[in-house]
Amino acid sequence: MLSFIRSLNRLLFMYTTFTFLGASGSAYGEGGSIFSIVTYGCLATVISYWTFPAIWRYAKKHQLVSQSDFFVKKYQSPYLGVLVAVIGVIACTCYLVLQLKGLGYIVSATSYGVISSTAAIWVGAIGVTIFVMVSGIHGSARTAILKDILILGIVVFLGVYFPLHYYGGIQPMYEAIEQAKPNYTILPDQGMSVSWYISTVVLSSIGFYMWPHGFSPIYAASSEKALRKNAILMPMYQLILLFAFFVGFAAILQTPGLKGSDADLILLQLSKQDFDPWFVGLIGGTGVLAALVPSSMLLMSISTLLVKNVYSVFTPSATENQIECRNYRPIC
Repeated sequence: MLSFIRSLNRLLFMYTTFTFLGASGSAYGEGGSIFSIVTYGCLATVISYWTFPAIWRYAKKHQLVSQSDFFVKKYQSPYLGVLVAVIGVIACTCYLVLQLKGLGYIVSATSYGVISSTAAIWVGAIGVTIFVMVSGIHGSARTAILKDILILGIVVFLGVYFPLHYYGGIQPMYEAIEQAKPNYTILPDQGMSVSWYISTVVLSSIGFYMWPHGFSPIYAASSEKALRKNAILMPMYQLILLFAFFVGFAAILQTPGLKGSDADLILLQLSKQDFDPWFVGLIGGTGVLAALVPSSMLLMSISTLLVKNVYSVFTPSATENQIECRNYRPIC
């Protein structure tokens, strides 16, 4: 059971600052189209039920460490590995910057402006670097347990509280939105229509686990059985996003007219209006963990790809000790 819990948490790094910012903000600003995220997330886990065990077996057999290693070994081409690594580094760097920016927004908002966004980003970047150097992938997995417990408790609470507080329930909330903004919570006929929804769900579900930092946790899983159990339970975990959506929908009639980054901060804004600072601080701390845990995986993936799949290809004389990624020693 313990090994399964560890494997499960190693695959929950994808739940990031989006849960606190983008999910509620998109529900507020885009309406019904936001439900595509839950749909493709659930469909992606169905795909993972069949693909993850096969990847895990291949990785164990060939002692793979990174996503790029998989393509190098599978196609016997180190330069294909370089290409995959370069694309992965670019993608992960952009995603890492996004997480740190989200961290800055969360800290600045929940500290009531006492800590600037820039200061929070620098402290977060330094902190996650030290954390990765000290603890590695297993430290991130253990921290993810705390992060997911806090996210589950806080987001579910807020998703139930705000509709009850402002409207008397979730159904009355939707009825009020429908009366004020007809058809806002369903797909429109143009733009983000049914055809957009279908194509988005199909493409996003196929690419959901293609991030480089998504491969290493697969390699680190304890068994194929743990990966399959994870795939079975993950759709239920996706339902947590619905409560973040409810927060965004609850804010539509309470704080209308917000655009851009202001809309993304709607969960934090409502929380500051309704709760004491200590609880707002708890929400902010959970948001920080939601940024730092995925950031640690992104940073490890970037460093592994650069050293093992780029540097070692163009520096054949490099020894194994020079390129070894100590964070992944248990699976090397």
